[in-house]
Amino acid sequence: MAGSPGADLAAGQDSDSTMKKVTIRQATREDIDAIFQLDNAWEEKGVSYVFIPVSWEDFMADFERFQKYFFVAESENRIVGYVNGSVRVNDKVGVLPKQETYLEVENIYVLPEFRDRHVGGDFLDRLLAVAGENGIERFVVSTVTRDMDRILKFYMHRGFKPWYVELFK
Repeated sequence: MAGSPGADLAAGQDSDSTMKKVTIRQATREDIDAIFQLDNAWEEKGVSYVFIPVSWEDFMADFERFQKYFFVAESENRIVGYVNGSVRVNDKVGVLPKQETYLEVENIYVLPEFRDRHVGGDFLDRLLAVAGENGIERFVVSTVTRDMDRILKFYMHRGFKPWYVELFK
């Protein structure tokens, strides 16, 4: 990953000059409305099988509690994606020792026109680096995506291993 976790990071750069520059940065309170709108876009776009919307107040409470684990992707002064995580103490994840602290990757969302430009990978790199700087070495992510093959490939490419699967017909 280029730069330190606290610095801005340019993502999605290549030789195609028509691609708009994307910068990954720490989220601020001023970003919350835009992040909340992106969060609700999941439901509208049918990205996941189940989407349980969270209230603005709950979303803000998560931001206040775990602000160092909220990042946005910005292009031309527009928020085009976000990632957030929360710190937990294990009492339910069977593959982690009981009472071990871990970071749960809560959400990664990038607008469709900014996908396949490494923004999601840069988000995850930044999030895990900040967690590591805070002594957290274990990470968990869950998903209810409709594009399971792509998501599994994304996370497994970054060292995550599946440990629980639930299927339906």
